[in-house]
Amino acid sequence: MKNFALTAIVTVVAAAVAQATPISAAAKDAQSAANEYRAAVMACDMGWCCDSMYPPIKRTLADRLASRTQGDNTDYIMGKKKMSPEEAQARMKKNLDALRSQYVEMGRQMKAGGFKVERFVIGAPYAEYELVSSSSALHSVRKGSQKKTYQEAEDIKLQGDRSRLVVLPTTLWFSVPDPATGRRIRMERRDFIYAVRDEAYRDNVNSRGTVQNKWYFIDSNTSVNTLRTYFPTLPLNIKTPDTGDRPLQ
Repeated sequence: MKNFALTAIVTVVAAAVAQATPISAAAKDAQSAANEYRAAVMACDMGWCCDSMYPPIKRTLADRLASRTQGDNTDYIMGKKKMSPEEAQARMKKNLDALRSQYVEMGRQMKAGGFKVERFVIGAPYAEYELVSSSSALHSVRKGSQKKTYQEAEDIKLQGDRSRLVVLPTTLWFSVPDPATGRRIRMERRDFIYAVRDEAYRDNVNSRGTVQNKWYFIDSNTSVNTLRTYFPTLPLNIKTPDTGDRPLQ
């Protein structure tokens, strides 16, 4: 019963911390930082897109790629095989290099196939979320419960891991050749990207491998459930703009 009460309190506090806030100067800074992302898309520079990905998600994707291409990866995951810290670091570097190579090849194939970006616009911030880790919130609640007091959500935001996620709408105009006629087909694609930065680390320990206050980018194909793996207090019903493709004349 006691654990249930703590869980309920953490849920309420985390929800209060992770609510979408009015667009801040930090969110506008995210839009400005995304100009580099825009330039990479215009040039089909998928290598840069990989480099600018949020590091924890990039490591997860690299592990997934390795699990499909390296037969012994399952044994490491299941704990049947062990490796030293040096071996683990070398293995991760190998996996990350393989992931980047895949992205670079993707960009090469896009260019070779005649994919051409005509214009790419990143709009004003659509939504913004300030996030704390669930462990930070739970630590604060437990500490408060010992004193029979509970901290406000604003107080929790000032300690522990703290990150910011901004939803940026995008509009892409592109063309591809029609294999049947050779004519170019023009399309408009409305989508969005996530801009993410870590603003504080609990006990000043950076366990995510990020640069503090540096913006990283995540494409919209990443589900909210996946994002919540790294940001447990992110609401399930985050605000995102409408998406879709339409042909152009």
